[in-house]
Amino acid sequence: MTAGSPGNGAEDERDGPRQIKSVRTAATVIDVIKQHQGGSLAEISRELELTKGTVHTYLQTLVECGFVTREDGEYRLSFQFIALGEHVRNETDLYMAGHSEVDELAERTGEYAHLIGEERGRETVLYESRGEFAVAMDYHLRMRETPQHLHDTAAGKAILAHVPANRRDEIIANQEFERQTANTITDAAELRETLADIRERGYALNDEEEIRGMRAVGAPVLGPDETVVGAVSVTAPTSRLKDDRFRTAMPERVMETANLIEVNLETARFDS
Repeated sequence: MTAGSPGNGAEDERDGPRQIKSVRTAATVIDVIKQHQGGSLAEISRELELTKGTVHTYLQTLVECGFVTREDGEYRLSFQFIALGEHVRNETDLYMAGHSEVDELAERTGEYAHLIGEERGRETVLYESRGEFAVAMDYHLRMRETPQHLHDTAAGKAILAHVPANRRDEIIANQEFERQTANTITDAAELRETLADIRERGYALNDEEEIRGMRAVGAPVLGPDETVVGAVSVTAPTSRLKDDRFRTAMPERVMETANLIEVNLETARFDS
């Protein structure tokens, strides 16, 4: 990942319309530290293809602002990001309306249940709850750390099926159809057909499309104005999520939870 030279780092230095180059470079520094779970000045400079002096200025500023820490020559992201993330999540109506319902869904199914939001054509886990029999903790941890593409998850497809047509076209046009398993949809036409089926039946299935041995069921959550605001999903091993439980029982339960969240959004009844 190359940020490009930030020059003198002045705030008013622009890289194209409405983009401040120094801010963009600072964001790229943060992203590099995240991707590599920290790094030295030399390592970060090499990754960015910028001089050590330039990168040191950015790092020092981020340290002074509390976003980065430095210990024994290693730079890491600070706990400030945890506080910021908690604040953003807790200010989100979808989280406030949905987290208690997701807890109930996980308890009733015994599996992992997720509340999913979408930004810029990627899905982000706003909240997850672990049922009694839930497995694959490492996989779910990775899901929380990085926004995911929409084409290979149940929640992502449920959201994509219900966004306005022009936005759906834009997301699909920019979608990286990365093949995760033999079942991953990698063709735009096939994805569009799948999304049409999802709109008709009201829920989405993930049949080992993201990770082999795991299935999921997702349903969209619609806001008071009938626009999609997110999704709820359940993930489980194929050995437990199969046959009627996969095709009928779990979709009904997930759609029921999505409907309860919609009612909470409509009535602004948020349980703490």
